[in-house]
Parts: sequence; structure tokens; C-alpha cells
Amino acid sequence: MHRFFVDPTQISTQTVTLRDDQARQIAGVLRLRVGEWIGVLDNAGWLYEVALTAVNRHQVTGEIVGKTAVATEPTTHITLYQSILKRDKFEMVLQKGTEIGISRFVPVVTERSLAQHVKDNKYDRWQRILTEAAEQAERGIIPELAEACSFTEALAMAQTADIALIAWAREKAARLPSYLAPLKQQPTSRVALFTGPEGGFSPAEIAQAQQANVRPITLGPRILRTETAALVAAAFILYEMEIRD
Repeated sequence: MHRFFVDPTQISTQTVTLRDDQARQIAGVLRLRVGEWIGVLDNAGWLYEVALTAVNRHQVTGEIVGKTAVATEPTTHITLYQSILKRDKFEMVLQKGTEIGISRFVPVVTERSLAQHVKDNKYDRWQRILTEAAEQAERGIIPELAEACSFTEALAMAQTADIALIAWAREKAARLPSYLAPLKQQPTSRVALFTGPEGGFSPAEIAQAQQANVRPITLGPRILRTETAALVAAAFILYEMEIRD
């Protein structure tokens, strides 16, 4: 069943209305017809099963025939503080990170970031990537996308997490399980995860992170590309946290 995130105002007591790009996708690309079903998500964790009652390229309406809570959202809320990367690499992190289960993305300007600012038009594109990835992965909530910030600002924001971690290629001993074990006793947890640019974090940034109680971690003996490190670390955190004794 194809799924679509919509604004809650498009959902009434018995019906749902989809317009513009979503209507064109349903009518022109997917070629769905009256009587077929779609899933509609309100971005608050609810899935509405909808039987289509009218379909054209401008507007699609449907009758709500069921409502269930989405059970795919992780109980561990990961905020990924990702250093700004080249376009294709950053977009891959957004897409695959959403599929894995990251809850929030914060673009961070670091010393070695190739780009030192983000153009306004990029946010719309990034938001579409997050939405489409969340629909494909059958998530119930689209990950939050924050505005780009400095490394210092990111460290300050990370203080609200239960634990803050920074992936560092030169760290050899500190491993994720030792930091995650105490959190597994909690019903929910919040993890801040920092991954650097192509050239890695500078020694000064690592020292600054440690002063802010952000713990360096190793992801193994091999040197990973930054986009690989972000996805590997997030996947490991969620896998480890979802295993309950």
C-alpha cells in the first residue's frame, strides 16, 4: 500500500484530500483508481487507511476506513550532527539515515567543511528527500531537519541528550556498547551523534567536544568515509538499543 504524508488539515473525520504533486503521483505515475487503497500519515504517528473515491491529476479524495498507530518509530531518538558534505554525500546521509531510523538531522559547519554555509533553496530539497525516504521506509514521523549551525552551537544543543558521542578515527578503545548499556534500562533515550567532514574533525574540535562531555568513539580499525561512518554508527546504536535482555 502506497503511503503519503499530508498536513493534518487535509484529514477530516471521514475523508482525506490530496492535491498538487501527490495527486499527480497517484493519478499519473501510480495510476491508482477509485476503489484502491492508500495509506495516509499525519506525521504524528498515525496511519489512516483510505479508499479512493475520486482521482484526477489535480485532486484526489478518499474515505477513511481505518486508523492505526505506526509501530516503526524507534524508542531511541538519535540526533545526527552531520558536518556539511558535498551535495550527493549529504543527501545520501539524509535518505539512508531516515530509512535507518534517525530522528533529527542538524547540518554543522566545522573547520574542515567544504561548504561554510547552506543555501536556502537546499532545505526544500532536503525536506523532500526526508519525506520520500520516510514514506518508503514506512515510518510514522518525518525526521526533523534543523538549520545549519556552528560546531560550538551544536555542542551546546547536544547537552539535552542522555549521551553525546563523536566518531573519531583516532580513537581506538572507546566502543559504543559500553556507552549504550546504561541507556538500555530506560524506556526511551536520546542520543546525540557527531560525524565529521571529509577531512575529519580537527584536534581542537575533538578537545572542545571532550570539554563539553561529548565522548569520542571508535567504529573499528578501518577508516570509514564520513557518510559511511554516520550510517554505520546510527544503525549500530538502534540495533543495540532495540535488543532487550
